[in-house]
Amino acid sequence: MATVLILGTCDTKLDELLYTKTQIESHSTCTVLIMDIGRNSTSHPDINITQSDILGSKTDLSNHDRAEYISALAPHATSQTSNLVHKNRIHAILAMGGSCGTGLATTVMRDAVPVGFPKLMVSTMASGDVAPYIGETDIAMMYSVVDIAGRNRVLDRVLANAAGAIAGMARSYYSSQSDGKEKAQEQEGGKSCRIGISMFGVTTPAVMRAQQYFKERLPECEVYIFHATGSGGRAMERLIREGQIDAVLDLTTTEMADEVVGGVLGAGPERLSAATAKDIPRVISVGACDMVNFGGVETVPRRFQSGGDDDGSDGGPKRLFHEHNPTVTLMRTTGDECATIARRIGHNIRGAGGRKCTVVLPTGGVSMLDAPGQPFWDPEADKILFDMLEEQAKAAGIPVVRDSRHINDPEFAQAVAEHLVQLIQGKLNDETGVIYS
Repeated sequence: MATVLILGTCDTKLDELLYTKTQIESHSTCTVLIMDIGRNSTSHPDINITQSDILGSKTDLSNHDRAEYISALAPHATSQTSNLVHKNRIHAILAMGGSCGTGLATTVMRDAVPVGFPKLMVSTMASGDVAPYIGETDIAMMYSVVDIAGRNRVLDRVLANAAGAIAGMARSYYSSQSDGKEKAQEQEGGKSCRIGISMFGVTTPAVMRAQQYFKERLPECEVYIFHATGSGGRAMERLIREGQIDAVLDLTTTEMADEVVGGVLGAGPERLSAATAKDIPRVISVGACDMVNFGGVETVPRRFQSGGDDDGSDGGPKRLFHEHNPTVTLMRTTGDECATIARRIGHNIRGAGGRKCTVVLPTGGVSMLDAPGQPFWDPEADKILFDMLEEQAKAAGIPVVRDSRHINDPEFAQAVAEHLVQLIQGKLNDETGVIYS
């Protein structure tokens, strides 16, 4: 049978947890395990994994404040859950809670199970900003409408819906495991190759051409395109770490610009590091490193708006902006910022195998806006970016190719795609047939 793991604070929500358990089990093809992640240890015949089971000792968390209790319990609950997944004893996770319960349960969901494993969080926090809970994963969140603080008709209906949803997800996941399809794909590497590509609106033509070329050259490949919005880059890094991506065309590294300058779409300081650690075939470029992202015009920090500091004093040159749409404002990166972006990329790719990694620089422009006649065309700033990244990469033993075409030139896109194909096939050498302009 498919088995659902329920994570819950049994000291405060046991009645709701038990009701949800009965609702799941009413779907006759599912069983339930309850794991107690409460601050105070609770005993009940239907609690399958107690707090003491999780901690492996009689540690008393009742005197800890909420932050301390979460920090103490989360790693152990994560380890327990991960073991259950690896032993194929559970096939979905459901949790319910307020802010603390949501924070603890989603930490376990993010860290214990891979992308694709069913996970559903019923939460009082689900109608607000859920980014801190979901991160780059596929956690589904359902708003509880009323607080999870005693059963009533509204909450019972929400929990019954959640039970039906997680039971369906668990059965689907269990079926995919038991019929051997996913296991066979894992053993055989699934498709011939799983390729990740980073994309932004201003590099879309290049990515679409590269995707098409991969399908032509490697008909059995799967292509995963990640929107470089911060969460997209983090998701790609996660899937690489999990071994779910075999090769990367990291065409659009714009998230590094936001990370360095202070835009809203940074993907964290470790962007590009996962593929370095895994040493998988990879082609890297600098798509959209000419821009930093903010929200509407009114959200741009004052120091950038005025060319001065936040206090209004003169702090630098006036910045160049482009209103992409009413909710997205783009700011052109300066030469100094481009140098820092290149150094950060260089640092994170250091250690990559030179036979599996290449940097390709489109000197004709790095985005739709960075082309002759377009608002962000700045050959001097681009040259600083190219020169610094070339210096960093070569110092690390990573080959660098300069291509005079624009990043969105179809022939450029085809050339970098073919370069990655040859890296994947292990055929690339100094006599490569990849044609650069």
